[in-house]
Amino acid sequence: MQVTIVDAFTQTAGAGNRAGVVLDAAGLSVEAMQRIATAVGASETAFVVSGPTAQGVRLRYFTPTVEIDFCGHATVASFHLMAERGLVPRSGALKLECAAGVLDVELEATGTRGSRAWIVTPRHPWLETPVPLEQVLELVGGTVDMVDGSLPVRRNAHRVMVPFRRREDVWELAPRSGALDTLLRPHGVSGVYFFTRETLEAGSVAHSRYFVPGMGVAEDPVTGSAAGPLGMYLAMHGVLPLPAEGGMVRARIEQGDAIGKPGRIEVEVTGRAGQPERARIGGVAVTVLDGTLHV
Repeated sequence: MQVTIVDAFTQTAGAGNRAGVVLDAAGLSVEAMQRIATAVGASETAFVVSGPTAQGVRLRYFTPTVEIDFCGHATVASFHLMAERGLVPRSGALKLECAAGVLDVELEATGTRGSRAWIVTPRHPWLETPVPLEQVLELVGGTVDMVDGSLPVRRNAHRVMVPFRRREDVWELAPRSGALDTLLRPHGVSGVYFFTRETLEAGSVAHSRYFVPGMGVAEDPVTGSAAGPLGMYLAMHGVLPLPAEGGMVRARIEQGDAIGKPGRIEVEVTGRAGQPERARIGGVAVTVLDGTLHV
């Protein structure tokens, strides 16, 4: 099986978030795709099960242990690779079909060969966290006084999002993955996303880490599927101010630096002040390895 390794949300091999990409997965069974993803060992592997065509592509995503409905960095990696191989144009509008639905993708040519992929992220309701925050913090090495009380703790899809005041506290977190999974799983939660407004770079709006034991990923280096909702969250609470009459705002989210895999995710939110309507994530990638996997 031909598999390509791509690092997303970076242009430096070994940084960002690594994805496996299988460009010709038509006819593969679910069991085969899961075995391949387990063997690749990246946080996610994307499989092109239909296309690419002039209109778009259909992808399926697997972590080392489970199939998931959408993955931001593996989507960026897949469209980067398809554009690099000439399978899709380096710029223009396409459609992504996946278990999360049909999503709009826009490719933006960069440099001489590369493309930046802009992807609309799925929307999910914002809910109160079903898991006691004190118990979560105990299992990751945090304390209540680290939490940014000016912003709420919220659940979005299968993750709980927790605001911290200081980047130093986010970096010092050390989760007990097995115990954290045991706490979260009965509530249908697979991971906890910690973020702070204290960033490394002046042009960034947030710095984050994401622990996802429920998907077999101790820590996801750079998470596009969480960055889109974070952009919506920050717009809802006025951190990313949208025009009262409606419009768009862009920002950058940092992730991966705490584990030596820095990546940067561009986020675009559209809507009116306090009422965001859509989020897109944008990112580049770099092809690292191409070869034959024996499973």
